[in-house]
Amino acid sequence: MDFDVEKFSYRLTVLLDENNMTQTQLAKKIGTSNVTICRYLTCERIPRLDVVTKIASVFNISLDYLLGLSDDKDIQVSDEISDLNIALLISKLYSLDDNSHLSKNQIELIKKNITS
Repeated sequence: MDFDVEKFSYRLTVLLDENNMTQTQLAKKIGTSNVTICRYLTCERIPRLDVVTKIASVFNISLDYLLGLSDDKDIQVSDEISDLNIALLISKLYSLDDNSHLSKNQIELIKKNITS
């Protein structure tokens, strides 16, 4: 399935409006520039996956909704904790210390501690 940049742009525009947020405010929250947000809104640029993830997190919506794969804004909570979910969660924590890589052993240790 191809990325639908028009749907992404429209949904981002609506989310900004619904949350009374400016392009500049969103840019600051996700660590990018106002110009970049403007390019997303005008379909001049396709965001990287990490940026889409940050945007979804700011608005507390699902990635599937933002990417146009679902019409459901709600984040689906899974009972199963996957390595990917753990890696994404922990990478957010590590990003505070500018360390974005987790080894397989670190993921397994975190998974063990979370699920026990």
